[in-house]
Amino acid sequence: MRKATSVFVLVLLLITSLLCFACRDKDTGTGEDVWPEMPPNTNPNFKYFGYYHFSDSIDEVAAMGNANLAKVDIDYLDEIEHLARRNFNILIMIRHVFFENGETPGDVGERWETAKKGIEPYMDNIIGFYVDEPIWTGKSQEAFHYACQTVRRDFPDRKMVAMLMYDSVLKSGIINTRIKDIDPREYCKYCTDVGFDFYHKWDKDTLIKNISLLKKNVLIDGQVIWLSPKGFYVADRSKSINWVFEDTSLPPGEDMKRWIKGAYEVAVAEPL
Repeated sequence: MRKATSVFVLVLLLITSLLCFACRDKDTGTGEDVWPEMPPNTNPNFKYFGYYHFSDSIDEVAAMGNANLAKVDIDYLDEIEHLARRNFNILIMIRHVFFENGETPGDVGERWETAKKGIEPYMDNIIGFYVDEPIWTGKSQEAFHYACQTVRRDFPDRKMVAMLMYDSVLKSGIINTRIKDIDPREYCKYCTDVGFDFYHKWDKDTLIKNISLLKKNVLIDGQVIWLSPKGFYVADRSKSINWVFEDTSLPPGEDMKRWIKGAYEVAVAEPL
């Protein structure tokens, strides 16, 4: 389970040391955005790269040949089948099975058994299970621990991933959240892999610093790091929340290339 990843939103660059992709563009971009030759991946733990939210573009993404990872809700069986047919590694979202208003639903056993039967044909492609921002979205520690322990009991050879909101990484000890004071290290102790959102302008030094904070404040021995760095909506540059998405001070597409290149270089150098 020694692996890592990189995630985007419309680009999910999961950065636990996990990835395999090529990014070449000799015709556009200037300065650091030009990547005539991708640096070699010398990190044995860096194996996965993928995108969030491309359910209507699976064949298009597969044709690009630069992604081998996808995230999908556990009840979207048609999408899971399509992704498996195109040879994607899949992370399964389990929020609708294990949580209801932040707590464990009374019929969770029935929900889980039904869900497991649905995904059984695709287990060769499913590398693990995933909860997005569980602390920030109000999932109680008890409910989250139950979900993690249940998944790891039934699928001991698969990942159990938590992607934390950025603030959960920065502080040590107890943090004030919408549910109650939470210690992120205790909260995530049953995960195999832990990541965090980094929806900021590209800054390599800051990113490396915050990976160090994740290690200090959250990780326990054996856990792997994932990064969800950025979202890109190039088609519509009128959004008022562009600090979350594309840097509109750059030509269309340049911010995405900067993030892919920079996050790749960070992931190659990060053992976890």
